[in-house]
Amino acid sequence: MAHIRVVTGHDRYADPWHPFEETSAAVSEILAAQGHGVDVQLDEPAALTGLRHVDLVVVNLGGNPEVNLAPDARWSAAQAEFGAWIREGGRVLGLHTASNAFPDWPEWPALLGGQWIRGSSWHPKRSVATFEPCPETVGHPIWAGCVPVSCYDERYSGLEVHPTSVPLVRHELSEHWEVMGWLNGDNVIYDGMGHNARSYSSPSRARFLVNEVDWLLG
Repeated sequence: MAHIRVVTGHDRYADPWHPFEETSAAVSEILAAQGHGVDVQLDEPAALTGLRHVDLVVVNLGGNPEVNLAPDARWSAAQAEFGAWIREGGRVLGLHTASNAFPDWPEWPALLGGQWIRGSSWHPKRSVATFEPCPETVGHPIWAGCVPVSCYDERYSGLEVHPTSVPLVRHELSEHWEVMGWLNGDNVIYDGMGHNARSYSSPSRARFLVNEVDWLLG
């Protein structure tokens, strides 16, 4: 099976609101149960390098808007290497706060295919929520066996979806559809679900995660 690396927020790319180590453990458990080899690495530059034998990187980290990050040459070099790996076809699954991750890396939103816009993107209070396919991806293999996804989560709203991306996940808020996940090419997915472990305890949400990974791995 595949070698999957889960990079989790812990230090530079953590925040006070998200239990990254808890959610990375939940993701690891789900994917290991499918027979994959999963290694979880904290947010150190080495986690984004040496990816020659890694089949998929799961980005489960973010960025604290209340902290200004000082320039760091080690991180800049690691991000450049990770970006080159993605552009060469390396497969990436960005979860939840990945849309707000790496605030010191200008190229990241384009690689992911969209972003959280500080000052305008937002979410209502967490609740049991329903997530459905966007019209562009109705019938897509990622949705097999899990339409709709129902889980306890945050409903990110007002995200910027880049023109290169195909909308994948949406939710309804005040009679308006909000996109909360997308495909960027055939090697990158952003999935806005996954605030805490309770999200991943939902069978439909866990199935959606497995389907995403299966599709990325081809």
